Amino acid sequence: MMKRKYIIIALLLIAIVFDINVYAKSEVIPAKGKFESRFLIVVDTESFSAAKAEILDYKSVLESEGLGAVVLVGEWSNPEILRSEIKDLFSQKPVMEGAVFIGKIPIVRVQNFQHSTTAFKMDEEKFPIEESSVTSDRYYDDLDLEFEFIQQDAKNPLIFYYRIKESSPQIIMSDFYSARMTPPSDMGIEPGLLLKRYLKKVVAAHKESNPLDQLVIFNGHGYNSDCLTAWQNEQFAIKEQIPLAFKTSKGNGFYNFRQTPFMKYKLYEKLQQSGTDLFIFHEHGDFHIQYINGDYPAPNDLEITNPVFDKNKASDKIGPMSAMAASLRHSYRKYKGERAAKFKKELIEEYGFTEDFFNKSTLDSLRVQDSTFAADINISLSDLRKIRMQPRFSIFDACYNGSFHRPGYVAGYHVFGEGNTIAAQGNTVNVLQDKWSLELLGLLAEGARIGFWQKEFQYLESHLIGDPTYQFAQLGSKEAKALNTRLATKGGEMSAWKSYLNSNKVNDQTIAIKQLSKIPSKDFSAQMLKLFRESKHYSVRMEALKRLLDIRDANAIEAVRLGLDDPYELIRRFSARFAAYYGDNVFIAPLVNTVIFSNESQRVQYAAQGSLQMFDINEVVKEIENQVNASNLTDKQETIKNLCEYYKGQQRAQDKSLKTILDKSAKPENRLFAIRSLRNYNNHKQVASLLPMLKDTSDDPDLRAALAEALGWFNLSIHKDVILNTLNDVYKESSISEKLKAEVLQSIKRM
Repeated sequence: MMKRKYIIIALLLIAIVFDINVYAKSEVIPAKGKFESRFLIVVDTESFSAAKAEILDYKSVLESEGLGAVVLVGEWSNPEILRSEIKDLFSQKPVMEGAVFIGKIPIVRVQNFQHSTTAFKMDEEKFPIEESSVTSDRYYDDLDLEFEFIQQDAKNPLIFYYRIKESSPQIIMSDFYSARMTPPSDMGIEPGLLLKRYLKKVVAAHKESNPLDQLVIFNGHGYNSDCLTAWQNEQFAIKEQIPLAFKTSKGNGFYNFRQTPFMKYKLYEKLQQSGTDLFIFHEHGDFHIQYINGDYPAPNDLEITNPVFDKNKASDKIGPMSAMAASLRHSYRKYKGERAAKFKKELIEEYGFTEDFFNKSTLDSLRVQDSTFAADINISLSDLRKIRMQPRFSIFDACYNGSFHRPGYVAGYHVFGEGNTIAAQGNTVNVLQDKWSLELLGLLAEGARIGFWQKEFQYLESHLIGDPTYQFAQLGSKEAKALNTRLATKGGEMSAWKSYLNSNKVNDQTIAIKQLSKIPSKDFSAQMLKLFRESKHYSVRMEALKRLLDIRDANAIEAVRLGLDDPYELIRRFSARFAAYYGDNVFIAPLVNTVIFSNESQRVQYAAQGSLQMFDINEVVKEIENQVNASNLTDKQETIKNLCEYYKGQQRAQDKSLKTILDKSAKPENRLFAIRSLRNYNNHKQVASLLPMLKDTSDDPDLRAALAEALGWFNLSIHKDVILNTLNDVYKESSISEKLKAEVLQSIKRM
């Protein structure tokens, strides 16, 4: 027995030494107790020293809720060291469901992975690495992805540039949810103090009982083509997902930039309204600004045409002419030389402005007034410093608002400012307007932790700022606890989600559809088409369609065809977009119908108009003539002429582009530009002409590599199989260049 005792002691000593080697300068504070899942708190030494008590209180409150919390404290000279430590902790039991990165944690900016963003496309060779990279914590939370180090940032030693390897998986499937607690450094308060203040409100919030029953949604200028149908339809879907917010009139508010010329002041009122749980901004944005009204705000009183503008009375009425005049003067001042002269000439010739409008003394006398006007149509960081935010969770469906690599950023100001905001979701680069930004939002209403919601549709640019463990639920709710446990431990088990699929609750069905899509049965596609056809719920139909879109089989094509006539605007919009990615001629007739007759749905119509360019233009023109002639339109010939001329013009442009691509005597930069346009426009009818160039060993290998990359965007095309076969043939070439081989491999993995 004594001998056995000594052996055990020796093994423990070895384990201790092993831990020291693994974590080097890091300290691990383990969870206290037994838990079904764990949560990792990663914090740098300086931040831990500044807010140790608050971080440990945060750990304790999570454990009181049944979530084991492990704290990893250290200094990491590069992201690879930290990722290695995270991998080791992730491999241990119980399951690690999420992580938060507090303070000065190495920031990774990614190249060669633009196909995992929703919209970001920038030439990584032409533009500086600082502009053409995507800040992303997928480096840390998707442990299967493989990266190659490029360089450390010259100005900010906390930033590191990596590229995704061509041999890596090419889609994101995060192993755990994650978030950043990165206080802005330009708020006028030391980041350590901001962190302490923030964590105190987080701990207090975790001790409250707070179901999701109050929400506000705002649509800014220019978002979704300012389509009122899109704005209206979203309300129906939200009511299905968050029913508690619709029990009284005070539970929900839907706002639009059209409601007042200076909408931001109304938003300030709503942001400071106590009790708000969720605030959603659909808008355009940048890291430092939320675009609200646009350059020419909607007037709300046609009788007042020349008010004296007072910034302290920005909510007062302002006439359309004075609003337009102020904005035009502000624009004119920004222009110089030839551009200013052209702008002035157009206003005089086309709109009847006089020379007096551009008089220097007049412009100078109104400079302050106009500057105030320009500032009051949008929300800036300086505005946010003054606001005591009340929403527990804010979603920024906008470009760049989540840019945590910047000293100051919109989401950071909302979360770390005074007030009660616990978390925000934002993007680190530009983002597609037509993504389903509120997918599975009902999970939050069921008491799921915010991190679980975010994990279900992560993109390279999408991030949570703040506490990802926060949940909207009654304290001690057994249903919420069961859901979180299931999400943490049963994600890959079909049997765990079948009962949810058969539930009569919308939120149960939608999360079941998503989970079952990860482990699809043989009849999954047919099951989704049946749900899409039969469900009366907008959210269930949309989720079923979304999962079918990834499959691209006969059921998916049928769903898209039906979707073009669905009552839910978002389903019609997705169907119109994906019809172009598929390229099946069955979509020509319904797309033409949408272009001609769906004027009430601008964004759907816009998508359909663009999609038709990817089809045989002769067939498109023929269908336009048939449908217009069979209609009761009063201007049939004019409609036919305008539409047919447009598409014939697009055909000529496409033919010219293809000719440039195939012309070996053309300038390489012109050929490259034409090739890269294929990433946005999957021109299926050109595939047969493009594949011979891809196989042509006498052509420029760099251009062949660019074409291989562009064809990787045709992963849903009707020609996918022949493209993939050609890529495989090229990959086997004996004399293939390293660059071409890498691009071909990456496209093969994508397809």
